Amino acid sequence: MAKKKNNKGRKILGIIIVFVLIGGIIALAVFGRAGSKVSNPKGTMGNTGGNINNEGLFVEDGDTVYFCNPLDNNFIYSMKADGSDQKLVQGVSAKYLNSAGDYLYYNQTGFGDDNSYGFIGNMNGIYRLKKGKKGNTKGLDRTNSGQLILIDNDVYYQHYDNTNGMTLYQCSVNGGDRTEVLKEIVNLSCIIGDTIFYPDQNNNFYVNSLDTETLNASPALSIRMYNPVYSDGYIYYISIDDNYSLYRYNINNRNEEKLTKERVDCFNVLGGVLFYQRNSKTEPCLIRMSTNGSSASTVAMGNYTNINMTSTYTYYHTYGDPKDMYRVSTTGSPSPSRFTPEVIVQQKDKFQLGGGDK
Repeated sequence: MAKKKNNKGRKILGIIIVFVLIGGIIALAVFGRAGSKVSNPKGTMGNTGGNINNEGLFVEDGDTVYFCNPLDNNFIYSMKADGSDQKLVQGVSAKYLNSAGDYLYYNQTGFGDDNSYGFIGNMNGIYRLKKGKKGNTKGLDRTNSGQLILIDNDVYYQHYDNTNGMTLYQCSVNGGDRTEVLKEIVNLSCIIGDTIFYPDQNNNFYVNSLDTETLNASPALSIRMYNPVYSDGYIYYISIDDNYSLYRYNINNRNEEKLTKERVDCFNVLGGVLFYQRNSKTEPCLIRMSTNGSSASTVAMGNYTNINMTSTYTYYHTYGDPKDMYRVSTTGSPSPSRFTPEVIVQQKDKFQLGGGDK
């Protein structure tokens, strides 16, 4: 009897070893290959700061919009600006989409509901995907992460591990030079040139600046900000010291302007247009206005979040229900409509290990 138990134990151990080896091979195939060398022009930024503050579920690149489809496990899809010609790009759950040149960059949060790799197949991390090459990916860092932003030829991202918690990391778009930059949580939504401006959570949310050339951080503004976003000469932010109302700061003359009287839950800004969610116990609503605070109009009554903007449409969903998504013209009629993206039939080879970007 003991011999049979020993044989059974050896078989189980052997199966476990095989699965671990397969997991290692998968990881090496995705994270170890060199792939094509990528070089972006100076001034490249992978998404708008306002979208990054709202989970980066949409990113506009020319006539194409890439988005995370809430009706299909947050898989990456593409469509034209008007919502037509929807296509499955990559069958993995993702957020914080960035786009530049021939590549997408994103935070992969899972395979989806048919993950055949099980517990050894947790491939969460930061990835680069060749556009038009489904499954042709390069892993930049295998980690649980938060926000990420592409700046020129480097990806900055919130990196989590059990020892240090959430810290700021940087790596090359080609997967090298991975570095821990700061041992703190850094909001990555306010980029001006080569500098990241972020609220210092270790100093009551006063604003620091991080020089991406030297990786040196220093105090920058004696204003307490929440979720700052830079756009066209102004930093837009939620004021911690004024009941979370919305302000903007002119970086040239250093003047502050109050834009809303009411408390704001979240917002986004693009060009001369600003959307924000009004916090109210009795009349919460999504509002659109000009960036100077004028021409305010109610888009929809209710609680909404994750406001993602493109030049054509602005997308948002009901708080607590990502599948209940809507879109409204960014600059045209403020009348919204439900956004119900297609679900493309999945293929068995939706995640291909491939041989690196080509």
